[in-house]
Amino acid sequence: MSRTETESGGAGKAPAPLYQRLPHGPHRLGPDEVVRNQRTRMHGAMIEAVAHNGYEHMSVKQVVGLAGVSRRSFYEQFANRQECFLATYDLIATRGAGRVSAAYRAARGDAEERMQAAFGELGQAISANWNSAGLVILEAPKVGAPALLRLRRASATFEWMLAGCFEHTSVASPLPAPVIRGIAGGLHAALSGCLREGTAQTAPEVTEEMFRWTLLFQTPAASQLAERLSERAHAALAQGRKPPRGRSENGTRATCASERERLLEHALRLAVTEDYHELSAPQIADAAGVPIDAFFELFDGKQECFLAALDMLGEQLMTLTADPDLRSADWPQAVRRTIGELMRYLAERPIYAQMIAGGAFAAGPEAIERNVRLAYGIASRLTEGAPEQAHSTLVVQGVAGALSHTVRYQVASGQIQLLSVLSDYLSYIVLAPFIGAEQAAALVIEQD
Repeated sequence: MSRTETESGGAGKAPAPLYQRLPHGPHRLGPDEVVRNQRTRMHGAMIEAVAHNGYEHMSVKQVVGLAGVSRRSFYEQFANRQECFLATYDLIATRGAGRVSAAYRAARGDAEERMQAAFGELGQAISANWNSAGLVILEAPKVGAPALLRLRRASATFEWMLAGCFEHTSVASPLPAPVIRGIAGGLHAALSGCLREGTAQTAPEVTEEMFRWTLLFQTPAASQLAERLSERAHAALAQGRKPPRGRSENGTRATCASERERLLEHALRLAVTEDYHELSAPQIADAAGVPIDAFFELFDGKQECFLAALDMLGEQLMTLTADPDLRSADWPQAVRRTIGELMRYLAERPIYAQMIAGGAFAAGPEAIERNVRLAYGIASRLTEGAPEQAHSTLVVQGVAGALSHTVRYQVASGQIQLLSVLSDYLSYIVLAPFIGAEQAAALVIEQD
């Protein structure tokens, strides 16, 4: 990243320092201690700058002003604001994971009591370090590929820890990895919702509910669930799946589509295959085979076109959740059918899956908000017609997070085509909080 206007900070009054500068001249700190002191202050300043301005609008000028260091000192330690952000992320994430892990190990009692202690420590840590938690959970996806990689690594570590917890609970039967992954995604969504809409005071209450939601998936049938769904997945893969006719490999519609449809499809494709910030309206028009004048008759620019493309994608996915049986006594089977159709649709249209997984994050707050609303809209459709009340207040957030995280994982691992074989794992996550883990397991194990 070059020293752009955001790097330099542009015009404006410098923020008041959070820390006092080290005195000039002789002092007791050695060179290494001076660097550590400055680095600590810059980490704190980064947290404050991001909390007040968001990553998109914070600048190096703000960081050095808040840290009470010179611009030269900043660039001696960091190449740019992204590198400083990532170093700050690593520090926060490492400390947070250490606190939660230590709480789990130190707690007395069975595995469930230790899990509760770990979730309790998480709530206290977030409450006491609200801005730091926001940087790690809400802002990191906006920073680019290096931050997304860190998030994936952190998620994988948490999934490993969660799987270990389940192996030592009173049920003592490990859940399938895709279910663990979905639970982790749901927990992340719950934390994100708390940080977007809650307060530091509500964090312990939210993490306590997260603990209760997590326990809803324990079942003595976990081993059978894992075995049967794994067999089913391998059988489906052995049969093979082909893209539907009329679509190319990247999911772009046939050339008979209207100019607007072609522009929207190619806006999505280019946004995930190219650098969104370098993408231009002429580039989209040229890829779609549409005259540039026609483009500007339809859209003011690439951002409007891209947001319209996200809306198109959202409408298509929401149409797939319009099964009337989602509001009937046949709700459990309707959930299975609907999730199966959603996952198959995305598996056959990898560009759409890539957009949901991360492409939207490069396009700014409006695109991110649409992505979040889409996940919550699908989760609401799947759950609002359930004939029984859920045993948790987190079901919509949990389902939204499980779906999104599963798609992200498959995209990151280069296995988008396998989404369709994961639908029953996701169905279990939707059903268990309503009808109980054992009945949910029995339903998804059954063959249609």
